[in-house]
Amino acid sequence: MDECKWAKTRYDEIKEKLTPFLRKTGYKDEDVIYVPIAGLTGENIKEKSDVCKWYNGPTFMEILDQVKLYPRFKNGPLRIPILDKMKDKDLIVHGKVENGTVKLGDKMALMPSGNFCQVMTLLDAKGMPVLYAEPGENVQIRLNIGDEDGVKRGDVLCHRDDMMPVTEIFEAEMDVLDLLDYKPILSKGYNCIMHIHTYNDEITIKDIICSEERNDKGDVTTKQKPQFTRS
Repeated sequence: MDECKWAKTRYDEIKEKLTPFLRKTGYKDEDVIYVPIAGLTGENIKEKSDVCKWYNGPTFMEILDQVKLYPRFKNGPLRIPILDKMKDKDLIVHGKVENGTVKLGDKMALMPSGNFCQVMTLLDAKGMPVLYAEPGENVQIRLNIGDEDGVKRGDVLCHRDDMMPVTEIFEAEMDVLDLLDYKPILSKGYNCIMHIHTYNDEITIKDIICSEERNDKGDVTTKQKPQFTRS
């Protein structure tokens, strides 16, 4: 906003152009908050700015503090998607604990291969040794594993007594934002690339169970088992 000298007309123009798009993609008006900020100088990011006197809403950090987080279960099944790996004297993997709790010395399984491994060293995001890590924490883990070359980005670390299920068919809920110009219709048999964390693979759409389409006013039209859908 500093580029336009904090002009409210520019702020209103951005809201006017973005709001219909956000409604169409499923966002409700009460879930969208517009904040005039300046990244380089920090206005309205942590503290309110005097240069933007027409804005009386919360700062960007205040909004983040009010966001409701999804519950995480530290006593649930352990799931750590591997984001990266490196080879020093031993194999070290980087990941984020999405569910459950990992502890130093835990006996693990690497899915989907099912290879067994063990936690030899556990470091937090700052590289400091810790005895355990809970959901939401980034970790570095030195693994004792026989097949180091079989460890890939996107694999998931689990406890051996509660391993992640492996399947080739699953149901997914997704937003169709944009399709390729030469493949403008999503239908049965559509081939595409799936990205989950750092994992990617080619998949085929088996069936479309249900589709929801929103108009510019936010009204939803539901279709059961449609033959196709568009972005």
